[in-house]
Amino acid sequence: MKRMEKHVNRVLKEMQSPQEEREEIKEELLSHLEEAKSFYMDQGDPEKKAEKKAVEEFGGSKQIGHGFQEAMYPYQRSLLYVIGLATILFGVIFHLYLTFTFGGAEPVWLLIQFLFGSLVVLTGMNIAFVGRHFWSVNVLVLLTAMWNGVALMMVSQVYPFQMIMFSIYLLIIIVISIIFVIRHSYYASNPYQTSPEQRKIQKVSFVVNIVYGVMLFTAALFVTYGMLIFGGMGWHVLIPVSSIFAWLLFYKFQMTFIQKRPIAAIFVGLVFLFLVAASPFAISGLIRG
Repeated sequence: MKRMEKHVNRVLKEMQSPQEEREEIKEELLSHLEEAKSFYMDQGDPEKKAEKKAVEEFGGSKQIGHGFQEAMYPYQRSLLYVIGLATILFGVIFHLYLTFTFGGAEPVWLLIQFLFGSLVVLTGMNIAFVGRHFWSVNVLVLLTAMWNGVALMMVSQVYPFQMIMFSIYLLIIIVISIIFVIRHSYYASNPYQTSPEQRKIQKVSFVVNIVYGVMLFTAALFVTYGMLIFGGMGWHVLIPVSSIFAWLLFYKFQMTFIQKRPIAAIFVGLVFLFLVAASPFAISGLIRG
């Protein structure tokens, strides 16, 4: 493999672009390097020396790759770091608060909090590879937001002032997580290949569909919380939780549908929201009946 092609491949390793987009970028970068190489050869340099000069003039692969990543997918890595580190930090602070105030804590909850936070941070560190799997990253961030929602219900049991502070902190993390998922879904639709008007409609459709998901997540968590309080742990707790996972699976296909039919996707998402919200309770009623 030629020096220039190797250099371009190293640049692409720093980016999360899907395969088709990567091929286009590769062609453009190689074309740019070929022009630079031809210039140096016209100046009298031999081919290998001209290649070396063209690559050196182009710049370091990491620096260029990071620049392209930030230009095409701005703040993606930074948002993941914020979500992940803030999730871990809350786990530490709340664990210490429970230990010193009430003399006990929830080690299992803390472990899960650390797990979600660490996975999000690792995703940010490896965004060039993991970021190509748009739906998987969205699921991870949404589940992290959901777990922070569980923590939001936990803090309702502490003293009023601390409850307000913890709640504001968690709500900020959840809002940032939702913003990330909307942005990440939008970037998955190859927005640079569509018209400005179509991009606006797609943005609206992604926002509306994520709002549907947030509504479902919120309702499911409240119902689950109520079931745990009044009925204790049991199989019935899985009923509202199952609707969350059903929506996550649906959203994988919805992301593609929004790219093609953004307006229709809004109505399809609404219909699915009602179906997935009602079906677990219909199934539960049949089982009890």
